[in-house]
Amino acid sequence: MGSIDSSFYPSSHNTGPATSFGSGQTSSYNSGPTSSYGSQPANSYGSGPGNSYSSGPTDSYRSGPSNSYGSGPTNSYESRPNNSYGSVPMNSYGSGPNNSYSSEPTDSYGSGSNYSYSSQPAGSYSSGPTSSYGSGQKQVSSSTGLSNPTLRLNDGNEIPMLAFGPGSVFSGQPDQVFNSALSAIRNGFYHLDVAEVDGNEQQLGSAIRQSGVPRSQLFITTKVWTVGTTVRAAFDASLERLGLDYVDLYLVNWPQIADKPDRLQQIWAEVEAIKESGRARSIGVSNFLPEHLDIILRTARVKPAINQIEYHTYLQHSNLIDFHRQHNIATAAYAPLTPITKAAPGPIDGIFMSLAKKYGVSEADIALRWVIDQGIVAVTSTSSEERLQSLRRNLFSFKLTQGEVQEISYLGKQKHFRGFFNDIFDDGDRR
Repeated sequence: MGSIDSSFYPSSHNTGPATSFGSGQTSSYNSGPTSSYGSQPANSYGSGPGNSYSSGPTDSYRSGPSNSYGSGPTNSYESRPNNSYGSVPMNSYGSGPNNSYSSEPTDSYGSGSNYSYSSQPAGSYSSGPTSSYGSGQKQVSSSTGLSNPTLRLNDGNEIPMLAFGPGSVFSGQPDQVFNSALSAIRNGFYHLDVAEVDGNEQQLGSAIRQSGVPRSQLFITTKVWTVGTTVRAAFDASLERLGLDYVDLYLVNWPQIADKPDRLQQIWAEVEAIKESGRARSIGVSNFLPEHLDIILRTARVKPAINQIEYHTYLQHSNLIDFHRQHNIATAAYAPLTPITKAAPGPIDGIFMSLAKKYGVSEADIALRWVIDQGIVAVTSTSSEERLQSLRRNLFSFKLTQGEVQEISYLGKQKHFRGFFNDIFDDGDRR
């Protein structure tokens, strides 16, 4: 495709595997840069540029009785007599057992009317205009389905707030990916997130067919990583591997799919055509920065509905989330458990532990609620059926207060950790 325009990408790291963009067949999963992802440690939940989730024993968070999830009831945390979090100033961040968390109202996340977050019971989102978070609906597909609140996208479609990624075939065996997907569906997780780069579309398709759950009850996301000929050819190949007639969400997996801005605009126009055909109900992007979104928005007829990014307490992306809100683009977070699985110890350890005890849930549940209670879709993964059942039981049984969300955010900014694309971003780049 020619040389790379170095001004198009975020840092000076425009050599190495990240420069081989937009070439190769979309079905060649084990060659080129696409195979360099998904080889992370087996405890990397929901992480990877294309949601390359490891297929190891992903239910073991840290060592020690207080952090061991998936072994016994997840609400077996000792209750503290002093679990009422007072309305103290937000700058009193203790590290001991008596941390004080603000008890401010919980319905004012974000700025402006586009991000009015409902103060209804946990899992209910406001029923305002199409730019608000959800319409109070939940994805309750059957008597066995997870009660999964939804977020209303800028195209009017609803996306469930919790997504499950079954893992990459490159970090495990295809059978493990299939079993993970089937277990998730049977436990009521109907928002399923896969990607061309992870080679897991075929396994998800097989799991869907074996599950017996009607297609209409599922929300399926997949992504394009390379364009050998056209986006349509890549999309057709994805549908064939999935065995589906349509997907609910189709994402451009990274901006480096193109070598120049006008090529990125052309690719987005091809994605728009797929939406217009009805075979992708919503379209969006992944791993885009504001400068990449700007390029698309200059010529877009259909605005991206969502940008799926690595997002957790130690990577809050400076102005990217604000950019999304200004342009009514939703945010989805992959690798939301990184502070627990990859970046521990850190400044959020104490508050995660304290809040887990307060609510009788796991620290992973707190990490996921911190994402969801900001109106951000969380993409997670586990190979443990017990952990799936724990998520189903606990995640939407509570809601963090605004003060708790803010304090976690404040503490998280005291450390920077990026799990992916470190060949593109400098060490201190927080974008």
